[in-house]
Amino acid sequence: MADLRDMQDHVAALVARVSPAVVEVEVGHATGSGVVISEDGLVLTAGHVGEWTGRRVKFTFPNGKTARGQTLGVDEEADAGLMRITDPGPWPHADVGEMKRARLGDWTLALGHPGGFDAKRSLVARLGRIVRLTPGLVQTDCTIFPGDSGGPLFDMYGRVIAIHTAIASSTIENFHVPITEFFENWGELTALPPPPPPPRPQAYCGLSVVDDAGGCRLDKIEDDSPAAKADLKEGDYVLLVDGRRIEASAAFNRWIAESGPGETLQLEIKRGQNVFPVRIKLQPQPRGVK
Repeated sequence: MADLRDMQDHVAALVARVSPAVVEVEVGHATGSGVVISEDGLVLTAGHVGEWTGRRVKFTFPNGKTARGQTLGVDEEADAGLMRITDPGPWPHADVGEMKRARLGDWTLALGHPGGFDAKRSLVARLGRIVRLTPGLVQTDCTIFPGDSGGPLFDMYGRVIAIHTAIASSTIENFHVPITEFFENWGELTALPPPPPPPRPQAYCGLSVVDDAGGCRLDKIEDDSPAAKADLKEGDYVLLVDGRRIEASAAFNRWIAESGPGETLQLEIKRGQNVFPVRIKLQPQPRGVK
């Protein structure tokens, strides 16, 4: 019991010390997490949070303070991203560690803003251990969720050793980009940003989905939408999209976001005890619809 109390006290003190540097990252209509690593506002995050260089970013600190910035560089292969706060500092920041001494079973602390910044809840902290170490990837049992992407993984000294990356539908599959990937590609990440690509037209299917015990459930179907024309019903479950299994609403939403207007998706739907295929043709996003 004494050891557990000591560990609890250590983790509580660690969270209080490093959490001021952990930010929500808002880029366009999407949110993720990041960690400030320098007084002048360099922010580590996942590459898929910023997507490309030169984008405007809004940062929100755990105390609710906001700052403006931009994306700098992205390494798509490693899923490593770098941003900068452009408002004048100084800014609270965390120390950066290294992975040379990391071992299986080491205790780690995952921080982030799952679901986005929430003043009532603030930062979410999860304690766990390293369960897998491979070149370019760290796996822990620190449970992470959508919105945590780009958040920091700390060692027990309060040093950033990795950044949250792939978030699976299973809560035991929690992956992180090791800090070495940022060191090895620092020149690419800090390069001057090229002009951003034109915005991609957004696809519209006219439905919303939620998670429940049965999986990804259709919650609302809009009138005269592609979903309505495909005869989808509220309460249906999405099992597959183009042959890929869908186990969570986040996976379905991301699939739609990565598709384009005019594309036809092949869905496998469960309604009651019946399972059947449905083809849905996506349309351009109607004006005023998000």
